[in-house]
Amino acid sequence: MTSMKAVTFAAFGAPEVLKATTVERPSAGPDDVLIAIRAAGVCYHDVLSRAGKIPGGKPDRILGHEIAGEIVEVGSNVPVERKGERVVIYQRLYCGLCRYCLSGRQDLCRNGRVLGESGGGGYAEFTCAPARNAIAMPEGLAMTAAALAVCPVGTSVRAALGVAQVEPGQTVLITGAGGGLGLHQIQVVKSVSAYAIAVTSSENKVDMLRQAGADEVIVSPDLKFSGEVWRRTAKQGVDVVLENVVSDTFGESLRSTAQNAIVVVLGNIGAKRVEVDPGLLIVRRIRIAGSGNATYKDVRMALHLMASGAVKPYIGAVLPFPRVSEGHAMMEQRTVVGRVVLSGW
Repeated sequence: MTSMKAVTFAAFGAPEVLKATTVERPSAGPDDVLIAIRAAGVCYHDVLSRAGKIPGGKPDRILGHEIAGEIVEVGSNVPVERKGERVVIYQRLYCGLCRYCLSGRQDLCRNGRVLGESGGGGYAEFTCAPARNAIAMPEGLAMTAAALAVCPVGTSVRAALGVAQVEPGQTVLITGAGGGLGLHQIQVVKSVSAYAIAVTSSENKVDMLRQAGADEVIVSPDLKFSGEVWRRTAKQGVDVVLENVVSDTFGESLRSTAQNAIVVVLGNIGAKRVEVDPGLLIVRRIRIAGSGNATYKDVRMALHLMASGAVKPYIGAVLPFPRVSEGHAMMEQRTVVGRVVLSGW
């Protein structure tokens, strides 16, 4: 058996359940590539998975779906020229045969799953993935930055440009703006010359949000921000809401909207139900849409925006893999601005 270093957890629980260990190294199948992982982002989805808050999840597996690395082995059906390629991993494992996959919407595949949810994730020295999931990254892009291309940046592109179809001159409200998604959504919104209003509960994040490009920042410790949004938009409301928090903000987001606005839901930090006022939806013609994983097109756009400098990856901390529990704690306690990225053993 060829072994590798990895971080796993034997039971659901606090960040301390994550332990560095040694496991069997995977081997590439005929259509796969073996990737030496150089950097892996810590997504809040990982935090929820480790805590047992994702339905159907199981412990004793390798988490992590934000992966950048180098192809070191190719399967028999994969061109040998791909060996040595620097890649990011499209996080959705999909069938490739259903109507969604065939139309380029692999993110909707009903037979799919997210890398890391069933093991084989990024908290390790190596991972195997289908060759079609390995996307070449632009020259000059650092591995730690590239690790964020598919999830926080690609997901932001999907929500803002794909689902909401943000246009120049529109006003966009971003909740949880100081998090790993929000800081990148601000930049994606600004890349198409829209107006970005960022909401945060922390005064300490104001400068960072302005540096990211936010036109306005609303600090709302109690998350009662709709009145201030209404005031700052001259009682017009916002055209788009990118809702990253939901659990304690959804009602306020709906009350912040203009006529015919769209509210795009990406997160649910509290993992709980929320109430909706149907009358408000009817009177303002509000549309509510869910958004999730990026498409391949979104990932290519994300890599382009990053390589061109239009989107700067926000990395609050870079930790060695064995210290991933610290990264999870930072995410839970919201003491980090941007993403935590793992690199090195």
